[in-house]
Amino acid sequence: MGDRLARLRAASGGPFTRAQALAAGISTSEMRRLLGRGTCVPLRRGVYVEEVVRARVSQDDRRAHALEIAALRLALGCDVVAGGASAAYILGLETMDGPPRELTILTDNESWRCRQRDGYVLRMVALPPHHREHRFGVPVTSAARTVIDIARSGTVMAGVVVADSALRKRIATSRQLVDVLAECRGWCGVNQAQRAIALADPRAESVLESVSRVAMHEQDIPPPRTQVVIGAEHGPFARADFAWDQYRVIGEADGLGKYEPDERRTTREIVRDEKRREERLADLGFTVVRWGWRTALDPPLLARRLHNAFARSTGRAR
Repeated sequence: MGDRLARLRAASGGPFTRAQALAAGISTSEMRRLLGRGTCVPLRRGVYVEEVVRARVSQDDRRAHALEIAALRLALGCDVVAGGASAAYILGLETMDGPPRELTILTDNESWRCRQRDGYVLRMVALPPHHREHRFGVPVTSAARTVIDIARSGTVMAGVVVADSALRKRIATSRQLVDVLAECRGWCGVNQAQRAIALADPRAESVLESVSRVAMHEQDIPPPRTQVVIGAEHGPFARADFAWDQYRVIGEADGLGKYEPDERRTTREIVRDEKRREERLADLGFTVVRWGWRTALDPPLLARRLHNAFARSTGRAR
């Protein structure tokens, strides 16, 4: 039976249906024994996978999500494509909401209807061949199409987050985003997606920075320079997330990982180094404003803090 399982694995690429097992010479009673011993495990009704395959894939969350998509494709018997949050996750794009809680699949088969059930959402949309690619053995929307779809269906902020990520990781280019946007002209949410793409910045190093930048835009804060190297007479010593040169103000979006220890420094050493860095910035006449998620998600609060810093800086200049 091991040889038959190996052939089935080679033919299916992972998950398989009961019909495929029968075609490979594995009888219904043998399939029951494989399931009873835990050699194979069910993924969806009538869809199975070898436990060794599932265990190996489960070590990588993106591959595990792709395996779920593959199983769903077999269960539905339809040429669906991972899209939206699922495509973003499989492609390694960061999003506002983190790992998806359900599977998002797309089809251009007009005989299917949009639905939401059994842990998945199915949407009927146009899917030109060049808007598709394969990752981990499953079809997904291309990075550029994924960005545009999320920007169309979510918020401008959600669109900027995923666009920043795609550009920073070089998974998509600005040209590709503009081209796909043009191809989607007339679709629902395209104007919103256009605003998001216009605000995208490949220099954003975190979701928090992307969210902060959109919040500033919404509150008419003067556009800052991003990832600014600050130097002194002995050379550069700091890099700021945001800088307003006209006010001598620096903005720092401090996410949860800002002070996590690594192989080089402990948390205490990181905090100490940040304090010294801030003191040197103050010596150069900079005001440093720090904020986290709570402030970034409250645009008026972020605006007040920045305006207060601008005012203090202007007062000192006088």
